[in-house]
Amino acid sequence: MPSRFGPNDFAACGRCGSGRVHPKLLVMGPIAGIDSDSRSYVCRACGHEGLPIFFDTQEARAQFEREKKGIWAEESKPSGPQVLTVPILPIQTDPLLPMKILEHLPGRVATVTGVRWDGARLGPTAYRVSYQEYWDAIGGPRYNASRVLMLDLAGINRANPNFEVTRHLVKRSDVWLDSGGREPEEVMDGYMLDVERVVAGTKTLPSPDAFAGLYALSNDVLPCIDWDGKVLWRGGHAGPTELHDVANVLRGIGFGSACVVDLRRLGTEIGPDPAFLATLEGIDLALYVGGGLQESDVLRLGEKGFAGGLVDPFTPVIRDLISKLPKAPTTTEASSPAPASRTTAAPGSVPSSGGAHV
Repeated sequence: MPSRFGPNDFAACGRCGSGRVHPKLLVMGPIAGIDSDSRSYVCRACGHEGLPIFFDTQEARAQFEREKKGIWAEESKPSGPQVLTVPILPIQTDPLLPMKILEHLPGRVATVTGVRWDGARLGPTAYRVSYQEYWDAIGGPRYNASRVLMLDLAGINRANPNFEVTRHLVKRSDVWLDSGGREPEEVMDGYMLDVERVVAGTKTLPSPDAFAGLYALSNDVLPCIDWDGKVLWRGGHAGPTELHDVANVLRGIGFGSACVVDLRRLGTEIGPDPAFLATLEGIDLALYVGGGLQESDVLRLGEKGFAGGLVDPFTPVIRDLISKLPKAPTTTEASSPAPASRTTAAPGSVPSSGGAHV
């Protein structure tokens, strides 16, 4: 993240050349295990600790990494735009509310939970692991996630975001944060946490006018169109319900990209609904699509011209990585659920594109 260093600095690990270099977390200090020491850094790719090496350009840093790998010629750049894979991290912080935060490490107490849409709210499922454990899985070299979509469930469901916890969690990677802001100013509060982008979902905003207000404050805000057969707006408010109508409004305001999430399939891991994808054709926005996605689905989205895919929290790949982590006494162990079928869903749990349950 550029904000870790100077505005024009490109840092690299002195051992492997990776750009995934972050301040090391102290074990002593005002908040034990949390406060950063700017004089010591850790590489999230190889684990090396020490001072990073700085470069003037990203290309020079990338060449240094290639040389560390024994590759002296510059790698050919892939043709065409690159599609992003962004894991969704629903964060459950409710257990912290009655506790003194100084007595706990947020990375161990906050949990990443499965999530499903119940028609009115994003409900956490019984399957969950500590944030630390989850990040150890997706932040390691086998998965190598560099960007995540973090959903603060307390903020989204009850307008009560837990910034005291999330401000520590966002230090691990580039974060798109949905804190559930109901008004433009509340959405913008997320930038106080040093995130890459704040996300504003239609399900917590009253109307498209809120997006106009957000764009006036920052054109880096990432709109999210929440859809369950129609576009959802905050309870008691009405706005356009057709995907194309909302997308055209966002484009008219000036936004160039947006997330769009099929809430019916979120957390099911059964893949995107083909009929839903068909409704997105012709939308003049760079779209990041979510709702039931596994990692392999993202490649197919790229072939269809989408900018990226928002991957469900506990895909089989992620569960397998979690199951192979060494278990610490302070880690909440989660039993692995049965793999979800890619061809059928639980009876009545996922409506068809026409609204009928399948």
